[in-house]
Amino acid sequence: LSIPSQLEVLEKIVKQQNLVVVDKIVERESAHVPGRPRFNEMMRRIEAGEATGILAWHPDRLARNSKDGGEIIYFLDAGKITDLKFASFWFENSPQGKSNLGHEFVQTKQFSDKLACDTKRGLEEKARMGFYPALAPRGYLNDRATKTIALDPHEAPILRSAFEAFAQGDKTLDAMQDYFAEHGILSKKRRKCRRNRGGLKLHHDWIRRFLRNPFYYGHFEY
Repeated sequence: LSIPSQLEVLEKIVKQQNLVVVDKIVERESAHVPGRPRFNEMMRRIEAGEATGILAWHPDRLARNSKDGGEIIYFLDAGKITDLKFASFWFENSPQGKSNLGHEFVQTKQFSDKLACDTKRGLEEKARMGFYPALAPRGYLNDRATKTIALDPHEAPILRSAFEAFAQGDKTLDAMQDYFAEHGILSKKRRKCRRNRGGLKLHHDWIRRFLRNPFYYGHFEY
């Protein structure tokens, strides 16, 4: 379910069980690896005594890696967390309940690890077939329908003319920077100045990488 749908169900549980909610925390980063800022903030606040329980959609929303799952179970053992409630999983703060939770964390980690391996294998196979398995470079677009890359009708002609202009041998990087700016090809970063919110001129390093990118003559590295 989407995050708003999950929150709606959890809010019903709060009302039904008359729970006191200290804060709502929405973590949008994957639980596959440790280091999620919102999760770490939540655990620090629980350790400081601001709350004694967590309400979540499912255990896999809390952890799909061994470190975060282990930290939650340790907090249960230490009494820093006294209860966990889920919309789609039953938990009881007992030896059996913690054992079941641990098995669930292991299963979600195994599923996440397998998914990562399957995704990597699929991308490698796509590359062997000659399809670029990554974000399309400028001048091209990722076609979600066909899972391939197509020409950008606006930028492609400009970038092609840029190669032709540089191939004449009399253009410096400064000249190419101006050339791109004149044709509306700018950095995706925005100026901080309120009066001019357009993109910045392309950096020399970007232009060098662009001119050396083998993708533009039909090859790619992966």
